[in-house]
Amino acid sequence: MKKYIFLLFAILLGPSLLAQNRDADAYFSLQQMPDASLFLPPPPDTASLLFADDMGQWLWGKSLRNTQRGSQASLESLYGVYRMCQIFSDVIGITLSSEATPAIYHLLLRVSATAEHTITNAKAKYMRKRPFVRMNEHVAGQYDDEASLRGNGSYPSGHTTLGWSTALALAQVAPEVQDTILRRGWEYGESRVIVGAHWQSDVDAARLAASAGVARILGDPRYKADLEAARAEFLRLWNAKPHRHSAGNASQPAGFANSLRILPHPIDTAHRRFQGEVLSHWVAKGLRHTPRGAQAIADNDKSLAAYLSALSLCLSVRLDTSTTPNMARYIQYVASAMGRENRRVKDTLFRKRPYVQLGEASLIPGDEERERTDSSYPSGHSAMGWGVALATVELTEVGMNRVLQWGYEYGYSRVVAGYHWASDVQDARLIAAYTLVRLQSESEFQKLFSAAQSELNALLRQ
Repeated sequence: MKKYIFLLFAILLGPSLLAQNRDADAYFSLQQMPDASLFLPPPPDTASLLFADDMGQWLWGKSLRNTQRGSQASLESLYGVYRMCQIFSDVIGITLSSEATPAIYHLLLRVSATAEHTITNAKAKYMRKRPFVRMNEHVAGQYDDEASLRGNGSYPSGHTTLGWSTALALAQVAPEVQDTILRRGWEYGESRVIVGAHWQSDVDAARLAASAGVARILGDPRYKADLEAARAEFLRLWNAKPHRHSAGNASQPAGFANSLRILPHPIDTAHRRFQGEVLSHWVAKGLRHTPRGAQAIADNDKSLAAYLSALSLCLSVRLDTSTTPNMARYIQYVASAMGRENRRVKDTLFRKRPYVQLGEASLIPGDEERERTDSSYPSGHSAMGWGVALATVELTEVGMNRVLQWGYEYGYSRVVAGYHWASDVQDARLIAAYTLVRLQSESEFQKLFSAAQSELNALLRQ
């Protein structure tokens, strides 16, 4: 009865009441969180070549609606932490709910409320029409409210933000099954394309926004306390499972996530999305003889000095190995971890780089011969740049949108230069996000983080 009374008041008082309740759960306010409207580009216009991939993915999604995958996508249209618990209970093999796992539920409630802030302004700013509206059809998600969705911007995807932020947090709670958790979180975003509620670019942007939102809260003491309680609760239940040692889908608890089990394999020339990759390449190639092309050449530098110089501009302070040695060590540690985890995938999967596949020159001829036999997928530059940006946002909210914009553009420079396809860059950024999450459990990382944060805070106060 109390639940129905609350819903009645919510309807009468409007969305502001629900928003206030969500804000009360969040670790940070809207103003304290990254803003996707400032660090991500706008969605593709329907007249843009970049829209071709969105259209192709809409057709692909529509073709799956009467399949088992389509049924899954329809069920996943139910939004909220309650639905997240249902989905990830199956993944973890432990029932998650406010009653059965109050500590985990509390963590997920706060993470989702906080990550949601990263997309609020972007949705309002762009008010992009959703696929089912643009195509004059009905949304295929059985729990989707069409009237509500029509008045809510499509870019970035709220469901995807919820699913990916939940997956990142749960990967910390239950690293024993992190690969399956992250894969399931990735699939949750694709479900929105299948039901016609979102374009693919809405989903791609939301995963980056969620990654930024989670990075913002990783270093917060309140989050760490909630995580510790959730982890203890999980271990108690996990260790009580008789089959825990024979779980065939479990990663080694102390290890890093296996990207080969989380992300799809790179797009080959026969894939339905290859046309979109080529068109994205052409759009980026058109920027080479502009200031953006000059920036792409400069971004070829992936040295520690280059990272510190870029972050100095974003934070309006001077960072270098001599005056801020702790920051330097922290950034170097993070960049090395991103490069290492990216290399694990490169050494297993090979994809030709755009300039090689298309038989043309790149923007940086001096590197062509050396890079010709190295896999294009995923992009090492992008993983390192985005990872460094996320790790910096974990340290401070000062200049966080400028830092994230730099990290995003640093990766896109590789598309402009012709050294990577767009999906090489996108997937590398996702690798960076869950690599940073896993780094939190390393004692060396924690020592470097504390020293770097103290040093940076002292510098910012001057």
